[in-house]
Amino acid sequence: MSVKVLIIDDDEDDYVIMSHYLSKIQTEKYEIFWCNDYDFAEEEILKGDHDIYLIDHFLGKGEGIEIIERIRDRNILKPMILLTGSSDYSVDEKAMAKGASDFLVKKEVRVDTIERAMRYAIERYNQQRSIRAQEKKYRSLFELSLEPFLVLDDQLQISEYNAAFLDVFHDQNTPSHLLRGKAFQALFKYEFDYAALLQQLQKDGFVKGFKTTLLDQEKDIVATLSIAHLPKGDDVDLNAYHVAISDLTTIMEQEAELKKAEKMSMSGRMARMIAHEIRNPLTNIRLAVGELSAFSDAIEDNSDAKSLEQMIERNTIRISDLIDDMLKSARPPELEIVPSQLKKIINAAIDFCQDRVELLNVNLVKAFCEQEVTGEWDPEKLKIALVNIIINCIEAMDETENPELLITLTQQEGKPVIYIKDNGKGMDEETQLNLFDPFFTNRKNGLGLGMTATLNIINMHKGKITVNSEEGKGTEFKIRL
Repeated sequence: MSVKVLIIDDDEDDYVIMSHYLSKIQTEKYEIFWCNDYDFAEEEILKGDHDIYLIDHFLGKGEGIEIIERIRDRNILKPMILLTGSSDYSVDEKAMAKGASDFLVKKEVRVDTIERAMRYAIERYNQQRSIRAQEKKYRSLFELSLEPFLVLDDQLQISEYNAAFLDVFHDQNTPSHLLRGKAFQALFKYEFDYAALLQQLQKDGFVKGFKTTLLDQEKDIVATLSIAHLPKGDDVDLNAYHVAISDLTTIMEQEAELKKAEKMSMSGRMARMIAHEIRNPLTNIRLAVGELSAFSDAIEDNSDAKSLEQMIERNTIRISDLIDDMLKSARPPELEIVPSQLKKIINAAIDFCQDRVELLNVNLVKAFCEQEVTGEWDPEKLKIALVNIIINCIEAMDETENPELLITLTQQEGKPVIYIKDNGKGMDEETQLNLFDPFFTNRKNGLGLGMTATLNIINMHKGKITVNSEEGKGTEFKIRL
């Protein structure tokens, strides 16, 4: 396949000489075209019909360098070699600065020199095309990836980011361009995590699969980070870094939900087994007490015997009620689904707890969205779930100097979300993990069944409840229906 060459020169003799040299080249076949008018030269180049251009420096009305500059401004990269009548370093320097592929003095041109200049220019152009194609490909991968990506400069500040990063980490109230120049460290929840990552990066030059917790606008994000040097290029500093962020939050939440479901299933089986084992001897005890009625006259005459009989009766009833509560907490409740208004349900739960609120002098703040939030729910069961949470929060503030309870109702992605937040003593990690387990409680007289029932009710509504707490800093429950 021949190489199409356009010679732009207003001197026909020079055109003939250049054509002669090109015809003598054995290693390549050239198809030669001629343009002798400065006014039409740029138009011919813009057609894109040729592979390489030999452009004379002086073209009557203007200079070849001007044509090269305007073409390069249009981001056209095809090779252009400037031809001059005499050797002039300043012209050479200017031509290369404006985008010429090479610079040849006409009187010094030979077959081998023009062959080499054209071959090198075409090879460089092909390399540039390949590099640009790769850059475009990887730019698309970077920008269109569903995973968040960053580019950091040598100061570990954000210089570039993709749309997925904005979706996860960007505060909509902050212009996105302000992210550029933001310290990478600001994304980390824990300073010691960032210090460990930095140490590994300085030691190995890269980081792979570093697990940490990053800060989002709404919640913490558990993620793994992989960091690598970017190869140096035209627009890339030597110490630029590429950061890939893999969000593990959803996976970990799913694993936690699975473990929670397994624990609930196991607790249900244990509850049924325990209830069966206790009810059998309990039934025998109650039957035995019933048989004592044959001796009622003797018992009536003996105050101690009468007192013991009543004690046995009261406690067998109490044990039976506890067994019923245990079984209810372990099995999903039956819902009575009706069209409901969520604000009314929340207010009903608050009213139910009003005595406790006033007793502890709790500053209760409601922040409800303006629009009505309606749906198909069981209002009574939802009220019970919310009451259990509110009571839990109030009791956590019994030693707080200025107790405050914030109840927020909003909508996220078209789904109602309730936040219940206190400024009480908070919970350690172990308490958070076991909070919804049957019989788990930190209260002296508690049974540990209220939060289990709450979880069951929310699950039956196909909702989700999460808790975020830190010792000494309060607790926040999030219920998404």
